[in-house]
Amino acid sequence: MKTKLSLLFYLKKPKNYQKGPVPIYLRITVESKRAEFTTGRECEPSRWNAVAGRVTGAKEAVKSVNAYLGNLGQQLWMRKPRWFVTML
Repeated sequence: MKTKLSLLFYLKKPKNYQKGPVPIYLRITVESKRAEFTTGRECEPSRWNAVAGRVTGAKEAVKSVNAYLGNLGQQLWMRKPRWFVTML
């Protein structure tokens, strides 16, 4: 039986947001059940590429955040989907 699994990185602005960096969240969807987690990283909204789910730029800090997000996504994809179902 195949289990549909989806990962989405996105920015989540607080209700009282004025300006500055906002947290990067990860949404895991398994068979229409969702769970959201913070990645522990932040990004300026103007630097965020929503389609790619990554930060745009060439600085070392940007590369570091993108590498972290890539590693996090890769580790989650390698897990067994049943693990996610029990978690949700």
